[in-house]
Amino acid sequence: MPSPPSAAYGLRSTSYRRMYLPCRGKYDRRARKLISGKLIGKSLMLRRVTMSSPSMLKSVAVSLPTSEEIIAASAAMIPQLKKRAAEDEANGMVSKEAIKEMIDAGLFRVAQPARWKGYEMPLTTLTQVIINLARADHAYGWVYGLCSLHNHHLAMFDDRAQRDVWGDNPDAITGSSYSPYGKAVSAPGGYTISGTWPFSSGCDHADWYIVGGLVDGDPKNFRSFLVSREFVEIVDDWQVFGMKGTGSKSISIKEAFVPDYRTVPFGPEAETYDYPGYKVNTNPRFKTPFILVFNRGGTAVSIGSLMALIDEFVAYNAPKVSMITGKAIADLPDTLEALGEAVALVDQLKLLAMHDLDAIEQLAAEGKTLDPVTMNVYRYRAQSAGNLCLKAAQSLYELVGGGGLYERLPIPRIYRNLIASRNHPATAVFRTTVRQIGSDRFGQESERNSRF
Repeated sequence: MPSPPSAAYGLRSTSYRRMYLPCRGKYDRRARKLISGKLIGKSLMLRRVTMSSPSMLKSVAVSLPTSEEIIAASAAMIPQLKKRAAEDEANGMVSKEAIKEMIDAGLFRVAQPARWKGYEMPLTTLTQVIINLARADHAYGWVYGLCSLHNHHLAMFDDRAQRDVWGDNPDAITGSSYSPYGKAVSAPGGYTISGTWPFSSGCDHADWYIVGGLVDGDPKNFRSFLVSREFVEIVDDWQVFGMKGTGSKSISIKEAFVPDYRTVPFGPEAETYDYPGYKVNTNPRFKTPFILVFNRGGTAVSIGSLMALIDEFVAYNAPKVSMITGKAIADLPDTLEALGEAVALVDQLKLLAMHDLDAIEQLAAEGKTLDPVTMNVYRYRAQSAGNLCLKAAQSLYELVGGGGLYERLPIPRIYRNLIASRNHPATAVFRTTVRQIGSDRFGQESERNSRF
């Protein structure tokens, strides 16, 4: 276990504990006890209570889990999820059983407002849960991560929109397709939307969806629209190279009216917007720049997947002898170098993620936000993580040999998933962002990302 980072590095000791303690050993004995029921109880599971309004939460005694318990619970799910991963990929979606286990463990409550029985936990907690689930399989971290980020985003919507989603069902899941693929037309009291949005991860499990659109075709009026399941048709078109298990199918809406209160601006240009949800959800972490939080959530999956590849790489190569040299694979310098670099990279990326997320939460608590120049640096550090993980994965995959071709092994699936997720906007725009950093240093005007 590494030494605690110094205070000068900017990491709080609580973040360090959240990141490392639940992951000692293979998956931590205490974590397994949490799931098996030996330690689980009122301390982990929010007791279900009947109430007519969220305000009654104040008068009902409940016992909330700690960040450490939630992270440990997610770590304990890894072995069982790993067993299910190949089947879920073959079926093209995360299974209902896996989603139910996440709900039952309280994982979807991590980023949900307390007013709606959520835990409002630190962003670093959400990140570590995403990493743990992605260590089981990319699809679990991806679907869980996005749907949890939607809870964070929904907290920024008008209170009426939140009530529509969580009023009768605090366990409601929200899917998305944020890019403006659809058509949005102004109408009295709201907007009429229609179209088909691809890449809606986990859409089969969603009760609501957040979709993107340019109002009346205006690129400066990019908004997110909240739509209920009744207006959405799922298009079974997810036959793909990688990330098969995410079930990121297209969703189609013939025509739906979205009232004003179910829509908010979206994108980096909306980071200073005074969202209506701030009036009722006063926790400062809901005021952190959502696009940056979104970027971090997406690339956290890549970190977990690289950890999974490291696990499989070691297990596969430990007993092997090279057919070419006759030497143990584990003794070859190339093997040791690639493995060592991958392990060190995981540690580096996790530390940096914790630092950045803690920093933006602290700024939000002080009523501040990052200036545009520093925002570019933070955004690049989040976006580039997926690319760095892919490069490390490529080095490992090349040292697996011919065995890496067999689909019966997890290794090719993990590698394909890392390639695929590298193309998501949360990662793919890292080159544009780093060029903006260069322009900033030269004192030049740089074009800001208007969407991701």
